[in-house]
Amino acid sequence: MKKRFLLLLLFGAISSVTYAQQQTTAVYNKGDNLLNIGIGLGSPFFGSGYSSSLPVNPTISYEKGITDEISVGGQLSYASSKASFSYFGSGYSFKESALYIGARGSYHLNDALDIDDNRVDVYGGASLGYVIVHVSATEGPYSSSGSAGSAIGLGAFAGGKYFFNPKTGIYAELGYQSLSFLNIGVAFKL
Repeated sequence: MKKRFLLLLLFGAISSVTYAQQQTTAVYNKGDNLLNIGIGLGSPFFGSGYSSSLPVNPTISYEKGITDEISVGGQLSYASSKASFSYFGSGYSFKESALYIGARGSYHLNDALDIDDNRVDVYGGASLGYVIVHVSATEGPYSSSGSAGSAIGLGAFAGGKYFFNPKTGIYAELGYQSLSFLNIGVAFKL
């Protein structure tokens, strides 16, 4: 009786593993909805002598899988900084913020790199958008405020995601994009 029960249990376990392996799909597929919510680090946007108004640059991006290798979507990022100086008894402060609104596309490299792990997604991409800059300054009793330096923003990045389960993981993207050199955060499949 014990032997039959153990054999039945072993057969069930082998069947379950075989079924689970057959159900495994690639980590990225055509039609996937990908959402990244994270922070940017290493902003090239502000010069020396400035301190960040926020310790990090918040960023969010969304992409839709168009093919089994290509996804396209949009991105939104924010950064801000400030500086204060004092000379001849008069104070000067300067604040600026930037909002990046853009489109992005990624090429998923798992097939090209022969990566079989259904938890890892390796990709590279490019972004094109617009950076809206707002500046405010005060010198003694005088102050001014307005838009300055707004322009088209281009970027390129290499990234990777690791999924803990089929819907949730973490990501990192390195390159110049969205007001940061490095973006890290949480990745979701919707």
